[in-house]
Amino acid sequence: MSIESQLQEIYQEIAETVNNMIPEEWEKFYFYAQISETGGGTYFFYNCPQEQEYYHYSLDIPDRFPISLTEFNKEKEKLFDLSAKLRNIFKEHNQELWYSFTMGLDREGKLSISFDYTDWFNTDYDFNEQLTLWEFKYLNNIPEDEESKELIKRYLDEYPHNPI
Repeated sequence: MSIESQLQEIYQEIAETVNNMIPEEWEKFYFYAQISETGGGTYFFYNCPQEQEYYHYSLDIPDRFPISLTEFNKEKEKLFDLSAKLRNIFKEHNQELWYSFTMGLDREGKLSISFDYTDWFNTDYDFNEQLTLWEFKYLNNIPEDEESKELIKRYLDEYPHNPI
């Protein structure tokens, strides 16, 4: 099986898993995975047709809906495993290893994939700062507090090509 076929298969499985985890009608979602040799994590945001400007955070789903936390965590683990498998495909085919990737998918099936090769584990940006930067780039979430505005300015100065 070609590398492209393997990647498409995993993209499909990630999209189906995210779709199954969202307990309401959605318009678009953005999935994020950060993976390294020592660990990482995944999350996603989605919006709904009636409120397209607002994105719901995946980790809030169990608080907002009467769903099984055990099942939700099992699916969350599956997303991490799929993401690690995706990274391993790159490794097996001697491709440069990414540290994070973002997948966007809308209701019509329009897919976007972005890989980031910045080792965020070895930067001065903690998880919450990385999340703020990611939301700025992908969800167009422009912070109102000065600290976050300064964070984005520092990031854009340090990484002018906005890799995250």
